[in-house]
This record gives sequence, C-alpha cells and structure tokens, in this order.
Amino acid sequence: MARTKHAVAATTAQKRLRFELSSPLRPPQAQPERREKRPYRFRPGTVVLREIRRYQKSTALLIPLARFVRLVREITQDLSKPGEFLRWTPQALVALQEAAEYEMVDQLERANLCAIHAKRVTIKGHAAPEASRGEKALVIHREQDSGGTN
Repeated sequence: MARTKHAVAATTAQKRLRFELSSPLRPPQAQPERREKRPYRFRPGTVVLREIRRYQKSTALLIPLARFVRLVREITQDLSKPGEFLRWTPQALVALQEAAEYEMVDQLERANLCAIHAKRVTIKGHAAPEASRGEKALVIHREQDSGGTN
C-alpha cells in the first residue's frame, strides 16, 4: 500500500513530538548571536552636500537668536561707558543678525573661491582675511601697480 500525504504528516508529527520530549536530555546548543544591523553609512561628502542644499533653500537664520542677542548686548556693554546701559529694539537685533549672517556667508564664499583658485578643496585660515577684503584689495593692488610705472 502506497503512502499518502496524510500518513507522511503523521510520521513527521511523531518525530517532532519525540524530538521535543528528548530535548532536555540533549546538551543545550549555543544559539547564534544576532548582530544588530548597522545603520547605512553614506559616502564621505554626501551628507554635507545634502545639508548645503537644505540650507541654501531655506531663508531662516542660522544662528540662534537668543545667543546672538546675548553676544550683542555683551559687546555693547563692553564698548559703552561705565554705568551706561544701551537698549536694543527687537527689529534692530534681527536686522543686525541678518546683516552679520550675510557678511559671514559672503566671506566664506570668497574664501571658498580662493581655495578653488589655489586648486584646493579646504578653506585655509590665511585665505579668509584675503577674501574678506574682496574687491578693495584688488583696487589697492591696481593703484600700486599703476603708481609705480609712472
């Protein structure tokens, strides 16, 4: 008589039951340790470029307002006469912060152009003062060159 699927299932069930009953007698096997899956690592520079695009799209101020206000008040207190207290309106502080951030971004862009011109990728510390002068430094150099040839 040929076996049927029903009979095969019964025999595997009997084997499984026998294995489960005999498991306390068998030495415990070490279960393989499950490693935690590491987070995906992007290539160097990918996240930086994503952040650059994000900040270029936004119009929000980058420096926290409270810290900037604290710095401005500290500087004005140091520069004012003793006992004199200068007050700032909120609109003036926001305008000052926008101007300061614009100037910093402009200076970093110029320093980046200097680095690209020197065939570098990294902004060097000595390139920032040169870049901050911008067109003024170029005009001074032209005046000196033209003045010496006469």
